[in-house]
Amino acid sequence: MVAIVLALGGPVQGAEPDSSTVHKYTADVARLAAEPAPAPGGILMVGSSIFRKWTNCVQALAPLPVRNRAFGGSRTEDQLYFFDKIVPSSQAALVVWYCGSNDLNGKKSPEAILQNTKEWLSRTRTALPQARVLLVSVIRAPQKRTAGLLPKVDEVNQELAKLAGSMVRYVDVNPALETADGAPAAGCYVSDNLHLTAEAYRRMTSILRPMIETEWKAARTSQP
Repeated sequence: MVAIVLALGGPVQGAEPDSSTVHKYTADVARLAAEPAPAPGGILMVGSSIFRKWTNCVQALAPLPVRNRAFGGSRTEDQLYFFDKIVPSSQAALVVWYCGSNDLNGKKSPEAILQNTKEWLSRTRTALPQARVLLVSVIRAPQKRTAGLLPKVDEVNQELAKLAGSMVRYVDVNPALETADGAPAAGCYVSDNLHLTAEAYRRMTSILRPMIETEWKAARTSQP
């Protein structure tokens, strides 16, 4: 994580939205912040609508102690803006991150996404020094293919994988959502060709759950 902090160098892209206006996700985040505080040492899901729409993730990952604080169609800059309301109070031993897809749809560069992700990792290390982080790949959805964004999705995922270290892991969920030749698997996407069906979440869980279990157990073992 030290290398991640030192790599930051320049200003974070979008980390300081105009404080004179009300952020569009303020109400969403306020509702999350008003929920009862989770027990220390659990698992926090953070990020954008791929996680937010995973409404049965607590049941799908039971009996793991999961709390889902993903919100809206958030971008990495939104995760930074609301970081203090989302991450520190979770007291999590493991934080699972999915974000970056909406950045690409908003014409943000892979470099900007990775810079914001590094800043988020740095803040997480400060707020939760003993926590581990699991970075989840951006999904190679049909919408990304139609928009010509697949090369940028792959670039972001390649850079996310490079962030892995002793306290940070990366997991690629795309194999569960694709055929053997890399095409989108049938029945995995709703009508917008971006968000996931119940079948897609079931498939994604088959990859995510073993990684979450392993990292959470490792985090719990290493905590004083």
